[in-house]
Amino acid sequence: MTFLENANYDWMDLLDFQKRPFRAKFVPAKVWNDLDRYKNDDVGLSNYVKKWRTRVVWSREKSKSKFYKANVSVGGEYDPEIRQCVLEIYTHRFNKFYFTKKSWRKFKFKLIQAQMHELIHFMQYDKRSDEWSNYVVPYKKIGHPRKDAERKYLSEFDEIQAYANCILLDYKFYKPKVAVSDLLARSKCKLKRDSNTFQYILKTFDYDGRNNHAIKKIIKQVGRWEKKYEKTIRASKRPK
Repeated sequence: MTFLENANYDWMDLLDFQKRPFRAKFVPAKVWNDLDRYKNDDVGLSNYVKKWRTRVVWSREKSKSKFYKANVSVGGEYDPEIRQCVLEIYTHRFNKFYFTKKSWRKFKFKLIQAQMHELIHFMQYDKRSDEWSNYVVPYKKIGHPRKDAERKYLSEFDEIQAYANCILLDYKFYKPKVAVSDLLARSKCKLKRDSNTFQYILKTFDYDGRNNHAIKKIIKQVGRWEKKYEKTIRASKRPK
């Protein structure tokens, strides 16, 4: 059983909303099982996530490459103007895509992970009355516009907090038998490939983990998220 399959509690309780934005609970274990109803059903899946103020965008026009004929990818964003999460699913043809047991599990994980990422942004905006944080940790520019912009993006604290949750979920999903503290404590940053999310961030900063402020903040936030999960799990197991 994976971490998400066992997460039988309302994940929204981990977020510090001033006021809960919708009545629906987000119980990862239930979502994991519910998604099986919507394999190869784009309409059903789109309707299912509406309960969390989420809209699905099917990016078929961008999905004509060979990669998307063999894979389904998930991205997301948060729209503060209408207080809505957006899940962008890149697929050549979702309704006829052949999912193996492994690829379907991976898709469900990526969708839940992306949904959580955007709900964290929802919470961040909610706490600041729909304003994006201007807190950006120091980062080194290299004179390449695209890469400097990406470094700035990943140095924004709001993204650090959201991506830290993604990294923790990567570890829990792909390395469930290894302690997260052990994975984070590895001496060489290039070895942190147990998380595709962390690998992407490290690559953006040229694997300069020890001397990079964003990496240090991310590692700290991963630890904070883990403590939140542990506290919630203990509370969910107490007799009522």
